[in-house]
Amino acid sequence: MTLDDEIKEKILQLSDSLLIIDSWNSIADELSDSFEWIGSKINWSKTSKHESLNLKGNYFDWIDQINNFIHANNIDSKILHSDNIYYINDSSLDFSVSIKPKQFYQFLKMAIKNIPQHHYFFNREKKWCIVISSEGYIDFGFSVSDKI
Repeated sequence: MTLDDEIKEKILQLSDSLLIIDSWNSIADELSDSFEWIGSKINWSKTSKHESLNLKGNYFDWIDQINNFIHANNIDSKILHSDNIYYINDSSLDFSVSIKPKQFYQFLKMAIKNIPQHHYFFNREKKWCIVISSEGYIDFGFSVSDKI
């Protein structure tokens, strides 16, 4: 069983309303076009309301730190007021996931525990993005790009 298959199975166990998107290139392109990049990373200095945290410990320790970061910076209200949130993984998965706000924290926990590499959560309408990097950073910011 491939990592894609394992994660798809875990997603189906979480909720039948999480939408797996196999043809996800247009979603990745939209994320890419919404932000300025330095190499393969968002240039956070070119976003508005950027917040960042260096996570400590291992992946399992990160869950509480990420949740605290989201609440402390009022990002939870951005999540709650989003119609849809897209998840893209840096390179481990060959699909994306469409997440409703009420499913966000459950999916986040599963992703951090089971999926390697960088995690991108973004909303296309409000143009915000949360990135959790495998190096142990969480970043949040709004796009200032008018490309989309």
